[in-house]
Amino acid sequence: MQPLDKPLRSQLERAVKAARDTAETGARAALEQLGIGDPAPASHLSETDRELRRKLRAHGRQLGDALNGGKVQTMDRLVEEVAYEHWHRMLFARFLAENDLLMYPDPDEPVAITLEECEDLAADEGAANGWELAARYAARMLPQIFRLDSPVFQLTLPPEHQQALERQVAGLPLEVFTASDSLGWVYQFWQSKKKEQVNQSEVKIGARELPAVTQLFTEPYMVSFLLDNSLGAWWAARQLSESDLKHAESEDELRHKAAIPGVPLEYLRFVKQEDGADNTRWTPAAGAFDAWPEQLADLKTLDPCCGSGHFLVAAFLMLVPMRMERDGLSARDAVDAVLRENIHGLELDQRCVELAAFALALAAWKYPGAEGYRPLPELHLACTGLSVSVAKEEWKQLGLGKHNLTIALDWMHDTFRDAPVLGSLLNPAKADAAKLVKWEELSTTLNQALENEQQGEHGEAQQEAAVVAQGLAKAATLLSDQYQWVITNVPYLTRGKQSDRLRNFCERYYPEAKSDLATVFLERCLELCAQGGTSSIVLPQNWMFLSGYKKFREKLLTHETWHFIARLGPGAFETISGEVVKAILINISRGNATHAPGGLFDNVGYCNLIRGVDVSEPRTASKKAEQLLRCEIKNVGQAKQLENPDARVSLENMNSTDFLFSLAHGVHGFGSKDSPRYFRQFWELVRPNDDWQLMSTTVDEAIHFSGKQQAVYWQNGKGLLAELGKKGLAIPAGEMAWGRHGVAVSQIGELPATIHTGEIFDKNVAVVLPKVDAHLPAIWCFCSSSSYKEAVRQIDQSLKVTNSTLVKVPFDLDHWSKVAGEKYPNGLPKPYTDDPTQWIFHGHPCGSVVWDEEQKWTAEGSLRTDDTVLQVAVARLLGYRWSAELDADMELADEQREWVKRCEALLPFADEDGIVCIPPVRGEASAADRLLNLLAAAYGDAWSTDVLAELLKSAGHAGKTLETWLRDKFFTQHCKLFQNRPFIWHIWDGLPDGFAALVNYHKLDRKNLETLIYTYLGDWISRQKQDLASGVDGAEERLAAAESLKKKLEQILEGEAPYDIFIRWKPIEQQPIGWDPDLNDGVRLNIRPFMTVGNVKKKGAGILRDKPNIKWTKDRGKDVESAPWYHTFKGERINDHHLTLAEKKSAKEVSE
Repeated sequence: MQPLDKPLRSQLERAVKAARDTAETGARAALEQLGIGDPAPASHLSETDRELRRKLRAHGRQLGDALNGGKVQTMDRLVEEVAYEHWHRMLFARFLAENDLLMYPDPDEPVAITLEECEDLAADEGAANGWELAARYAARMLPQIFRLDSPVFQLTLPPEHQQALERQVAGLPLEVFTASDSLGWVYQFWQSKKKEQVNQSEVKIGARELPAVTQLFTEPYMVSFLLDNSLGAWWAARQLSESDLKHAESEDELRHKAAIPGVPLEYLRFVKQEDGADNTRWTPAAGAFDAWPEQLADLKTLDPCCGSGHFLVAAFLMLVPMRMERDGLSARDAVDAVLRENIHGLELDQRCVELAAFALALAAWKYPGAEGYRPLPELHLACTGLSVSVAKEEWKQLGLGKHNLTIALDWMHDTFRDAPVLGSLLNPAKADAAKLVKWEELSTTLNQALENEQQGEHGEAQQEAAVVAQGLAKAATLLSDQYQWVITNVPYLTRGKQSDRLRNFCERYYPEAKSDLATVFLERCLELCAQGGTSSIVLPQNWMFLSGYKKFREKLLTHETWHFIARLGPGAFETISGEVVKAILINISRGNATHAPGGLFDNVGYCNLIRGVDVSEPRTASKKAEQLLRCEIKNVGQAKQLENPDARVSLENMNSTDFLFSLAHGVHGFGSKDSPRYFRQFWELVRPNDDWQLMSTTVDEAIHFSGKQQAVYWQNGKGLLAELGKKGLAIPAGEMAWGRHGVAVSQIGELPATIHTGEIFDKNVAVVLPKVDAHLPAIWCFCSSSSYKEAVRQIDQSLKVTNSTLVKVPFDLDHWSKVAGEKYPNGLPKPYTDDPTQWIFHGHPCGSVVWDEEQKWTAEGSLRTDDTVLQVAVARLLGYRWSAELDADMELADEQREWVKRCEALLPFADEDGIVCIPPVRGEASAADRLLNLLAAAYGDAWSTDVLAELLKSAGHAGKTLETWLRDKFFTQHCKLFQNRPFIWHIWDGLPDGFAALVNYHKLDRKNLETLIYTYLGDWISRQKQDLASGVDGAEERLAAAESLKKKLEQILEGEAPYDIFIRWKPIEQQPIGWDPDLNDGVRLNIRPFMTVGNVKKKGAGILRDKPNIKWTKDRGKDVESAPWYHTFKGERINDHHLTLAEKKSAKEVSE
């Protein structure tokens, strides 16, 4: 069978999501009709309806619905259950029908029946239609999946919802029901909406949320790789002859010889090794698994997080042909034997257990030669997350008076009370009750309890409790056992997202692994293994290198046997984009077989080898799958990993005894915990001052100088941030590197570096700070090379690398000193750049400073004509000056300083009030003419019309005029260049030939806004009135647009809500009254009234020429309790709030 292709998968996704909405709406309507949530049954209900109501209420409480005040009952869980069961019974019926497995229940010989035949039989069988009959037949065939006495199926959905579900099932293409992975996708899609809602809610993850949040369908190639390199390796080691292993020419040849029909072993990897007598032979890369039993009948296999059964079905499809071959069984007998002896599964979510059971049953009935449908051996599947809802004394009555069983039930009530959140982490084998009773004996007694029917609502509750107890007894049986092979994709959930109960449990019982549920489950999987048993696991990779897992790595490296690792990196799951989950596949066995002869690892100098492959570079799942077949297999010593810094696991041997940390510190950056409040782009401020200090941030590529674009409200360590730091409410870190030179490494992605010049730096950057200044050139050459990135990524593949990790790499000082001597014989350069988004920028429109490779030093470059020239020129025209121009003490290259001095000649061209109208107004020249004059002065003798043409071409405006560029392109490009924090605002009336002005935000105080309205715009309005009186075309439209703009600007000037400025960190008495912005509050908040006052053209842009990508609704994180609006917004950081002038004036009067 082939997996679903993307178009079919998308179609299935849409159908399943729609079906859940339909089914839940219908379920709620049907339950409300019966009054399930009401304190008492309605008088019109028949006795049959009343009995069904009692059963459904008891079932709902068992699922976890609350009985408030002993009367009114919630229905959320029952709604979900009804919806799921009704939809999936129909879905399963079609799965069976399309595979010729839907059986008419003839008592002598069941026969396959089609959906059309069900429709014909429906009336005679007392069914409403063919779908209902097909669903009934499916339920009878699958008693382990559908509880035949469940009250859920006695409930009928409203006809409109039932018919909609039928259409949705019928509308799915045939291919969905014959694909190998459909069932897995079905449940993932069913949960996707719930998963999204939980993730957006930011709630701690407990029992209610866990099934949805941790649901992730395992890619088929992952399953095949793990199984082929565990069970497949065991098989190959016994199937291949010594001659095969010595003389085979390739891995493909060995795979072909080891394969049998149905078991292609396409992902099985082999390596060549020496046998100690200078002879080489092939061996499975993962080892031969000699600690496993020799008879497959003894290979007990468990998936403790089985989901929809993907791993279990894959293992089943390998084990059946192996047992046919090795044990001489028929297909039918092999199928039964594997289900009876080999396959076991556990899952937190009962719905997943049903899916897994159906998937196994379908695989068993469809297996070639297994004779189709028939009753199967009992499947060893159980739900570990069933809810215990009845009181303990009622629960203990299920023991029917038997002393030991009553004690066991007492323990079960206490322990499984947390089963919905702990699931397979529970370990009944460690309980005292396990010494008194066998769980199988408890199951037998519970069967008797189920047969003792009791009447009334209390009896229904007892019946429900017995069903749950029976299920938990089966789960306890499986959890108490040990297995030779544990296979699973563990749930992923970081500690910070876990509910208190789950977090406390992990900390108490799995202290070394507690940081993520995935690593806790890895340790639990090893507990479930018998000695020498193996866990084959998909899980995130961070535990392999993060310092917080050091003790966990040491524990596993010391006490367990590592076989094979496949590092997948980002993009391993088709349904998860980007860097969200970086997974590994790992085979690891319980117990350390260091000296086992011919066993799991080579014995090379008494160093057991871990073998691994790295396919993290390919960006798609399909490319990774291809690379797993052919990429190089690496060998590293297991014991040697303990010698790595923090015992990090690396697939490369780290032979160097000299690490970078012996010569440099890795220094953590500055974090405020509220960056929208305390961080700014430097161009948002008039200039750095005693409150705001310059700061650097990340870079996109290795470059001498970059990242120097921010400022921080540090107040030289004497203000609010410093006080918050003392309370742990901010992280003013990095002081060790302030005032010193080093290498600033961006901690994400490719780890690009730049030279650090002593400023404050944010928390996304770590500075590698030399202990001896003379080592800086060598360290820079290393950190800016690809060798550095490779060295770091060998030991840490997390999205963000810690500052301490950046120096835990081998470093050859002699080698890199020689490299530095060749590249920088005159030393490292002083700061230079032609990038106007850097505070070290010289400020000249066309000036240029470059690195001269021949001279090995900075030099003046050719005059620039790139797309930033016009932007710088406009900013200068409006009176803006860069930080480097205003700070004579700033460290700069000599050439950079020279261009700063040349900017003085351009100062006379700057507008005095920072308002330049694009059309000529008040006798001033047009903006384009004034800009041309500035450019001519900047270029001097080099200026020409050809240069202007080149500048317009660079700005994407080739063949057009400077004036149309100013009108149509400038502001959009300005927003993009300056990261949507524009400091030159293009205000206009919406007409291409109407009023338009460029305004320097730094000068736009209340007085200048009045000047804009009543002087510049007022003059324009007067001209339009004159033109209108003279009969000039278009004057009426221009006048109307200008007067409308004037009203909008006057609304901003007045500042009445909703055209006010709101600053969430200021109390009401400090809020601006009218247009009176504090530039320290930043462009993002101050620009709001100009964007919300009403659109003159583009939606959301207000009276601006284009819409900057600015969002001010809400900032991430929670405010401190002392924040002025903490109680109003319940700790949320809300910016989208409005205050009336009256409120603000009143508060100000009170405060004065």
